[in-house]
This record gives sequence, C-alpha cells and structure tokens, in this order.
Amino acid sequence: MKALNAMLLIAETFISLCDEMPLKKISISDIVERAEKNRKTFYYHFENKDHLIIWIFRYDLAQILQNRFPENVLAYEDPKSGNLAQFPYYIMQKTGVRSLDHSQFFECFSKTLNQKSQFYKQALLDNSPGSLRNYLYNLYLEAIKKDIMLILANRYLSKENIQFLAEFYTCAFLYYFIRKCCDQPRSTQESSHAGPFANIIHSSLEMEIKEVQLKRKL
Repeated sequence: MKALNAMLLIAETFISLCDEMPLKKISISDIVERAEKNRKTFYYHFENKDHLIIWIFRYDLAQILQNRFPENVLAYEDPKSGNLAQFPYYIMQKTGVRSLDHSQFFECFSKTLNQKSQFYKQALLDNSPGSLRNYLYNLYLEAIKKDIMLILANRYLSKENIQFLAEFYTCAFLYYFIRKCCDQPRSTQESSHAGPFANIIHSSLEMEIKEVQLKRKL
C-alpha cells in the first residue's frame, strides 16, 4: 500500500503539472520536486516518463473495469510482465461458444479517456516508440488475436489471415478513440454514439470468420 500511495502521488503530481505546461516539457525533476520526492524514488517505481503515463492509464482503466465487471470476466497479463500485471486491461465476455460481446469494455475505455481528457489528449499525440499510443496497439493486438482464436473455436484460418484481422480491428478500435480524444470537443462519451453498433468489432469479426468458413465448405 505504501508503494501504491507513492506511485499515485507521483502520478497525480504529473497530471496536475500537465494543466500548467505541455506534457513534453515536464521533466522528472519537475515531478519529484513538486511531489517532494527524490529521483531515486521515481526510478524505483517507474523506468521513465513514458512508463509513468502508461501506468496512469492502466491504473485508471483498472479502476473502472473492476467497478463494472465481476472478477471472473476481467483479463490480466501474465504476472511476469511487471507491475502492470496487477491491473485488468480487458474482458472476456462470452455470449455463446463462438460469440463475444465486449461493448461494455469499449464504454470503459472511452470513460477512462474522458475522465482525464486533457492529460490523455497530450499523451496520445505522441507517437514515439515508447508512447502510450504504441503501447496500446501492442497490448490490444494480442488481446484481439485471442478473441479471434476463441471465435474460430478450432476452425482453420491461416496465421497470415489471423494477423491481418487482428491488426485491422485493433487499428480500427484504437484510432477511433484516439482521434476522438485528440481532435474533437468532448461533450458525451464516444461509445454512446454507437447505439446498435456498440459491439461492431466483435460482431464484424464473427461475421467475417463465419463467411470464410462457409466459402471453404462450398
């Protein structure tokens, strides 16, 4: 608990500094000075500023997911992946043997960005290798691949096709939310606009895979 409190203090200090100056201009020295900590404390918990940004997102998302879903629905990374593995980042909401409904996850993802919209807007504009934007792509690419394998349910699809679908739908989902966060005024949650299409990523995946399987049988 003491470690978490220190990490939250550093995170909250960083976010408050983002209200005063551009995120890119904030140094680790600025953060630790305002938080009344030392650099050793910062580096004990975080590798660098990018890691801090990612940690903030994962913590924020985890709080929302844990308030929305029972534990058995939440998805976690392998514990070996580091201190982020304690936070759920996704869900597994089955509605049938080969069906998933993750519409509520997308609502949670949207809500996470909305709660600290100015902070995440600055963070997501960065496209450097260690940025939050690139981290999210790699994180959810693997999650979508797992979803595809569940939808396939032992049916055949080439590795190349699986990779294409995972990349395509990961980009579609992330680009939608990133663009909304970075480019447009935010009066309502983006996911509320989806209506009957709230689960479009997974319903579309199911439809495309089903169509391919039907063609193979002809």
